[in-house]
Amino acid sequence: MKLKDKKIELLRQVHIRDNEGFTTTTLEPICAPVWAYFRQLSGKEVFAAATTNYKEEVLFTVNYRADITNSDVVRYNGVLYDITRVDVFEGYNEDLTLYCSRRARQ
Repeated sequence: MKLKDKKIELLRQVHIRDNEGFTTTTLEPICAPVWAYFRQLSGKEVFAAATTNYKEEVLFTVNYRADITNSDVVRYNGVLYDITRVDVFEGYNEDLTLYCSRRARQ
């Protein structure tokens, strides 16, 4: 059993149309903040075109939820992470492992 001692927010992209017909995309919470286990998987610095890009991949383990998909977003310590893979360990519906990559500038 991994210690779930970090609070994260699970967010979903919502498209809102204003009075003029323009659509804006916002991130809305799916639920109240949840407890999670957090681990960094890797970090890579990529030097291209005289700029430095940093790619960070992390893993979050939360209690099982059926409503999480790859299109959702995790916010942890003010940083947004795109969910790249949702793993239900052997289908036991106890824990849910979210593999994520850090979004570029927010």
